[in-house]
Amino acid sequence: MSVQVLELEYPTARDFALDYRANISSGGVFVATQRSFAPRDFVVVRLRLPWLSRMIDLEGEIVHIVPAEMAGVGGRPGVAVQFREPPAGIRGRLAPLCAENAPPAPSPAADESRRAPRKSVRVDAHLESAHGAIRGRTRNLSQSGVLVDVQEGSAEIGERVRVTLRSPSGDELAIDGAVVRVAQSAGRISSLAVQFGADAARRGGVAKFIEALQETEHTRRLGAISGPIGELGIQSVVQMFAISARRGTIYLRHAQDEGVICFEGGALRVARIGPLTGIKALVRMLCWKEGTFEFHSAVDETDGEDAAVPLQAALLEAVRHIDESRRIDAAAFPLQARLVACHASEGQFTGVLSKVEEALLDVAQAGFTVQRALEVIPEPDSEVFRALRSLIDSGMLELR
Repeated sequence: MSVQVLELEYPTARDFALDYRANISSGGVFVATQRSFAPRDFVVVRLRLPWLSRMIDLEGEIVHIVPAEMAGVGGRPGVAVQFREPPAGIRGRLAPLCAENAPPAPSPAADESRRAPRKSVRVDAHLESAHGAIRGRTRNLSQSGVLVDVQEGSAEIGERVRVTLRSPSGDELAIDGAVVRVAQSAGRISSLAVQFGADAARRGGVAKFIEALQETEHTRRLGAISGPIGELGIQSVVQMFAISARRGTIYLRHAQDEGVICFEGGALRVARIGPLTGIKALVRMLCWKEGTFEFHSAVDETDGEDAAVPLQAALLEAVRHIDESRRIDAAAFPLQARLVACHASEGQFTGVLSKVEEALLDVAQAGFTVQRALEVIPEPDSEVFRALRSLIDSGMLELR
């Protein structure tokens, strides 16, 4: 079987230097094409360098596809190719071709001048500390530390932890470190940063494992579509991509939170913000007015996948809950107020408690605040507020 060749021509040395620094040196490249490919197809990427009268062939495999349908929403149809040759070898061969024409490297940020550069990487992360386990996904990763989007658990600054990273292929790496930063949102820990111990970071295989994760993520993100939330609104963003692509993953960033929406074949497969999932998470995300989105035309996350529901039906239900929330006087339920269960007078309450009302009475026994109750009860906030109003009016619950 003949091998398919994808050609990239760089008219000038500077054109090559720009793409080399941005993509090729990290082990992959995006090739705009209308031709059809499947994931893992073997290809040869032919780099044409006319100013040197040279052609360089690099073997690779397709790891990401942007279909032609995405052109209507700002995408560039084509494929991302991950090279088979390790990036170190590619850099050794190709760096001399552009050393004199490469644009100057950007100056590092003040807090990164003495640290390894951070790169966006999304893989499963499990943290163990003296106070329990923490589950999440990485946001970015460097040789010196990691930022983790927390889905379950908590930690404090200075706490010693062991971080286990799991690659898409299933390989794992455990490395010791300490929590150096904690970000909170809506009364819960949304993310935490861990600085790896110097000795642990120098351990054999650690640098190679982290570099491999960075390279794989870099190639996977080639061809992704990104932009601000505010221009369209999240509902329009989701509908736009769902119409144009059979499947996809949308990452949403808002302040300290990162949310994810995965869909396939017209069905919502994953909606998540930290520990929140399903319609509750979707409602929260649709309320975001600022931030950014990043779309990948593949289902990147299925861990903790929800039961698939029709995407349009889920959006309509989420919008209904948002409309109901607007009719609720949220000021009547201070988020830091504590729930206190009361003994209602005999005969005062004769109805049957709903599932949400029962849950509120249970968390009241644990001394939860309104904000904490909203985070742990899986039903949308509008249903929680409605049940809270019912219990307060019946004298079974009060806020202090």
